[in-house]
Amino acid sequence: MDRRTFVASSIGIVSAGAVSAAEQPSLRSRLLGVWSLIEAVTVKETEIVPWLGRQQPIKGNLIYTESGWMSVHITGAVPRTISRGDFLKLPAEDRVVWLDAYYAYYGSFEIDEVAHVVTHHVANSLLPYETATMLKRNVAINGDILTLLTPPRDDGGGKTFNRLVWKKAA
Repeated sequence: MDRRTFVASSIGIVSAGAVSAAEQPSLRSRLLGVWSLIEAVTVKETEIVPWLGRQQPIKGNLIYTESGWMSVHITGAVPRTISRGDFLKLPAEDRVVWLDAYYAYYGSFEIDEVAHVVTHHVANSLLPYETATMLKRNVAINGDILTLLTPPRDDGGGKTFNRLVWKKAA
């Protein structure tokens, strides 16, 4: 192969590679839809514990819409099944046990395609201090599995972060 043929072939390979990368779906487009929670843990230095102390099994849904809105609902195991009437008869301190297993917020979202970060702009949350905040999550999507990682935080001498793993709902 002479030099001109090699250069021409190389340019064709580079161009083909660039087109393939350009044809990849965006992170945003792959994120859109409904996701079901399959794992929720807090990683503390050398140990992995249930997310926010919730009892297993932890279930939830995460929704990202084309219009730029998102919603998340997560619940840990509850002590047992209870009727609405029975729940309403419980004293307030007993209701807290049931309601403490639940977590939710909604708002808009934006994607940083380069950094692989989604930012949730929280419009309202079950936790009042989260309302009007921005929650950043590192994003990894592998097929129909979505992994979101919270930024590490200092937790009394060690770094801690949350890992939530979601499966695309059919």
